[in-house]
Amino acid sequence: MAASLTKNGIEALILKAKNGSAGQLELHDDREPGLRIRAGQRSASWSYWARLKNGQPTRIKLGSWPGMGIAEARIAAQEARAKIVQGHDLNEEKRVATREAALEIRTRTTLKDVLDLYEELILAQHRRGTQTRRALDGKKGLMTTLANRKPASITRAEISDLVRKHARQAPISANRKLAYASAFFNWCVEEEILTDSPAKNIRKPAKENERDRFHTLEELREVWAATTGLGYPFEQLYRLLIVLPMRREEISAMPIVDLTIGDDDTPDQGIWALPAGRTKNAKALRVPLSPLARSIILKALNHEERPKESKLLFSTTGETSVSGFTKAKRRIDKAIHGARIKDAEEAGVDPETVGRMPHWTVHDLRTTFNTHACEILGVPPHVADRILNHVATATRSKIMRVYNKSEMFDARKTALCDWADLLSNRVIS
Repeated sequence: MAASLTKNGIEALILKAKNGSAGQLELHDDREPGLRIRAGQRSASWSYWARLKNGQPTRIKLGSWPGMGIAEARIAAQEARAKIVQGHDLNEEKRVATREAALEIRTRTTLKDVLDLYEELILAQHRRGTQTRRALDGKKGLMTTLANRKPASITRAEISDLVRKHARQAPISANRKLAYASAFFNWCVEEEILTDSPAKNIRKPAKENERDRFHTLEELREVWAATTGLGYPFEQLYRLLIVLPMRREEISAMPIVDLTIGDDDTPDQGIWALPAGRTKNAKALRVPLSPLARSIILKALNHEERPKESKLLFSTTGETSVSGFTKAKRRIDKAIHGARIKDAEEAGVDPETVGRMPHWTVHDLRTTFNTHACEILGVPPHVADRILNHVATATRSKIMRVYNKSEMFDARKTALCDWADLLSNRVIS
């Protein structure tokens, strides 16, 4: 209803709205057409109603009572009417200003700030989230030099150039870092932090070939022997990696609480319960422990250099899992070459002709098991796959991958015990 607005009239309207159940109530100002005050049970506010030049009705919020008085509301209504007459759409302009302000806030944020948010919301849920963050802006990260830049200022050319520079030193690592950066920038686009990804359509700098390197049993014997001088934790750790072909990260960070060791009367009853959160494919697995694996675990567990209060099997600090694999691997390679030279000298062969063991990685120990288990021991490929905790790569059948959820525990236990016997007879002895 239209009326000459007064303070008493407005307060009466508010009181009526608070005590009633008819929803919101309005008063229209007869002195300033289009000006209204609307009262609800909790508050009252001013608005101005008009039609734009295109004929569309619009309602413009002016302010709240009593912060904005009657006189101020009339002035605000007059200013709004003048702008509408000039062709302005005040609500749309406000929406644009809000978007621009939000964009300005985002563009004032540095790449490091956005990465911190990305780590909190996304990487914290990933098993290798810490390593991914390190690859993005750590000491040798792909985007370390851009950490203080605004994300919107980073160009595709800059990311491409950084990828090429990293590829000169470590091509495969550069591939991984590019993948991590692409995932990060895609997330930025989804969150409307960026309008497009600066890593979009950048090619991997290096071609990756599937590794087929595996050790012969003779080479495996050399590796086993070379671990003798490493001491705790690497002597036991590398030997367990040979006996139990799981991933390095899974074994090196093995919590004691996940182990059921058994006793000397039942040395083949040990189990390692590997939870889904610590596996690459997020699939939990009960890993049967052969007597040989059990004996190595016990040596590590009872070793005098292991921190006794540590919850981890392999730790030098007591708090964190073991690190320093590169140095340990270098010591193994050096010991292998030294043993080859010594054998050559004893056999009267020129030491200069002794070659080094072909390049190998810790991951190759898994391929070594898979090859010999299938070829020598006759382990069915699908059982070997399950031991390695792969996703049914041994079968082409998608139906099998979906419906065959069998743990195959007994079959895996037999295979791992046979593998331990093979090692005992032809590698360790």
